[in-house]
Amino acid sequence: MDSAHLALRSMEEIRSVPEDALHPKSETVQRPVMALNEEEGDDSDGQGDTVDEEDSDEDFKGWDENGIPTLPFAVSWPPPVPVCTAGASYTVAEAEEVYESVWERNHKLLSEWADMADRKVTPLPASPLPVLSNITTFCVSGHGCYHLRYWTEITSETDPDHPYFKPCEMMQVFSLGLSSPVPHPVNIYGWFSVRDGWEPRRNYLFKRSRDDPAMISQGCSFLPLRSPCRGMYVMQYVLIDSELWIKEEGDGSADKLLFRGYVEINTSFSGFGSMLRRRFQGDCHGLDMHFAFLGYGIETVIEVKAETKQPSDVRISASTSGFDKEISLYDGKFCGSGSMFKHFLAVKKHGELHVVLKMDGAPYKWTFKPGVGVVVAPEHTVSGFTRYFVMNVSFRTRGKAASAWQWSCICNNVYVSEICP
Repeated sequence: MDSAHLALRSMEEIRSVPEDALHPKSETVQRPVMALNEEEGDDSDGQGDTVDEEDSDEDFKGWDENGIPTLPFAVSWPPPVPVCTAGASYTVAEAEEVYESVWERNHKLLSEWADMADRKVTPLPASPLPVLSNITTFCVSGHGCYHLRYWTEITSETDPDHPYFKPCEMMQVFSLGLSSPVPHPVNIYGWFSVRDGWEPRRNYLFKRSRDDPAMISQGCSFLPLRSPCRGMYVMQYVLIDSELWIKEEGDGSADKLLFRGYVEINTSFSGFGSMLRRRFQGDCHGLDMHFAFLGYGIETVIEVKAETKQPSDVRISASTSGFDKEISLYDGKFCGSGSMFKHFLAVKKHGELHVVLKMDGAPYKWTFKPGVGVVVAPEHTVSGFTRYFVMNVSFRTRGKAASAWQWSCICNNVYVSEICP
């Protein structure tokens, strides 16, 4: 059968799939995966094709005629609350006392860690992050304190829609977990969020109510993270805003505070392009974060929609060029049809995105590259998905437009499509 007949047949099969299983604005050029691998291959010089931070869109806002950003960072936005209300309840002397107490705790934790490093303790725990004092003299004096700079009195979630799709400095959190595996199952609730340079409202990576906590199994330590509602853009500083609790069951004991506070991370001392591990130290546990700052990062969206009639154990993870640590996208049983997940992450401008699916023990692997497309993909069906399995990957690099690709297995036929939003 020639390529024209294959494309026509593929389009007919796609029309038979429920509309919500497909990209809403796709204009596809369909071809089997084998043809893609044979005809196009990988880009050996690692530079990609047309991903260019100088591309622009006539509707793109936030840049002047010289290409200088005029809007996109929080320093350009006036704080919605003009005065720090926390400072109204303290005198300067009281604020200094609170600040000194927090400083002493931070100094003690860092000194203990430095002593372990000097003694070459193995394994060396993650270095502790200093927690900001909940009140400072700036809060009292009326000067610009961190509460105003990061809008901490505004607890709503950040807007997922924004025009900032230029490759730039971004943050990627790979995992968040307790400093050691728990000896018995525990339930954790609360939130863990990032207030970044685009708009310093909360961008949640974890959010659970007390009535719907996350259960950490015995011998495990990692929290099940959710996707941020958009990419995380950073300048020199980024603020972590978190409050996490361990729920106590049955015996009437009060819930235990795992960690609460604000932590400001200075990217100048963190290093771009390196895997980092830092600790939020609470009274009963430490909370370790694996993360990285990427220069020329691209906001990337992975979306998977599928159908299966029998409950199956599915685990989907992603990794990016330069980092061995995986990002968990989905881990659990899946049955039914529709969206499995939609996840935002950061990929280096000329890097690759690797996605691995394990279903009932069988592995499937994909590799996507900005400006190039699908570099590696299975050439056969994904066992267990009875009618369709669709993976959309969009590298958001040109204003409101995007370079996007779809790998689909529909009615046992496998195709690769370039998606034109």
